[in-house]
Amino acid sequence: MAARKLRELLETEDRSLSKLVELLAELSLRIVREIPRTLGMTEGMNIYGEQQTELDVWSNGLLTKKLLRSGLVRQVASEEMETVMTADHGEYTVALDPLDGSSNIKTNNLMGTIIGIYHDKPLPATGRDLLSALYFLYGPYVEAVVGTKSGVYLAAPAGRGTGASKFISTGEPHRLPQKGSVYGIGGSRDKWTPRVHEFADTLEKKKLKFRYGGSFVGDYNQVLCSGGFFAYPELLDAPDGKYRLQFESNPIGYITERAGGKASTGKGRILDVEPVSISQRVPTYLGNKELVSEYEDLSRTSLGLSAER
Repeated sequence: MAARKLRELLETEDRSLSKLVELLAELSLRIVREIPRTLGMTEGMNIYGEQQTELDVWSNGLLTKKLLRSGLVRQVASEEMETVMTADHGEYTVALDPLDGSSNIKTNNLMGTIIGIYHDKPLPATGRDLLSALYFLYGPYVEAVVGTKSGVYLAAPAGRGTGASKFISTGEPHRLPQKGSVYGIGGSRDKWTPRVHEFADTLEKKKLKFRYGGSFVGDYNQVLCSGGFFAYPELLDAPDGKYRLQFESNPIGYITERAGGKASTGKGRILDVEPVSISQRVPTYLGNKELVSEYEDLSRTSLGLSAER
């Protein structure tokens, strides 16, 4: 199939959505250009007590201001802000992680931007109400991964023109490979629960290769492209894991399902979790259906044994 502009693919879904994704694609290229110029740390902390880099603050300001001024977006929630920002007009609401993996800046490793798009839904919202989800991976090249109701499309700024018009896709929906070859699990190993340790051993026996770099989009993208399993699990000292439902788990869970995979909390579908707050965290397990289901079965067995005791 001949290469197609990302804009053309999305216009078949919704012209307004196409304009919004086009704006986000253009802003992703601005973030990439800014990375080598803004490498310091601020004295600030985000709402989770994590030190913010200058690029965190800059990216958050760029995205929220441009989205709210676009006329397309009525509401924006960001991992970097305590409150949901609103505009007078717009048919979409957006949840975003402006710079996932920003701790990798100093070592020049993978980072990205994660976005969930809802049509006229107040935030926080359930993942099953997502209209679209996407992320931009800032690696050796910029990659846009866009999930819509018709599938997941991969695109790169390899075309002619400027800004978003440069993003080119094969036009074919991407599917997770049937047989997985890689896995990654976040958190300190000494904080993993016994069932997470047991499942990691199972994956090793299946000859899956361990890959983990500390950027959700970077680590997940390997699973999306090669097949396998990725998790930031429940931990002994953090039973809800690390990832925030609105900004990370829902958007990537949506993409996983549209690519033929499964997204789970270990007990059920991520996209069915009813949100209780904008900052809610959930254990997150993503990848090939059979692997995620295998972990769920192990989790249920472990819970059953605990109940018997």
